[in-house]
Amino acid sequence: MFFSTYEGAIDAKGRVSIPAPFRAALGGNTRVFIWVAPDGSGALEGGGEALMALYAETLAELPLQSPVREAFVTAVIAGSADLKIDETGRIKLPDDFCEVAGLSGRIRFTGAIESFKIWDPARFEAHRTRQAGIAQRADTLEAFHAAYNQVRKRRAAAQRGEAE
Repeated sequence: MFFSTYEGAIDAKGRVSIPAPFRAALGGNTRVFIWVAPDGSGALEGGGEALMALYAETLAELPLQSPVREAFVTAVIAGSADLKIDETGRIKLPDDFCEVAGLSGRIRFTGAIESFKIWDPARFEAHRTRQAGIAQRADTLEAFHAAYNQVRKRRAAAQRGEAE
């Protein structure tokens, strides 16, 4: 899983070093997929083969002609760059991706549990500010609390089942 935030930089050749904890989250694989985040945030998103397999399985649940399926196939599956991590932990970001995300010089990697994002620092700060306001809303806190309680109930039931 991808957690935390890390600073980085793009070198003159467009290469970035993936933070060591993120490389570890890829399970030692040297293949990573990067795409323009479909959420409109202006970030790049990335993940490994396991995430792409999960996305493929999820998309296969949708009808072939589903507009949701087509949107995500186009944005993520067809829109991803299949990159190789070199021996020093670097990847070469596609120039057009960097242009769309406004990346040059300093960058930020942020964990998103199953995936990670690569941000222009100013865009990330604006995003963080927006998200902080959303996180403080009562409906957001209630939704998180409900999901949290569901997970706790599932875990408790699983523990009871193991003990029996």
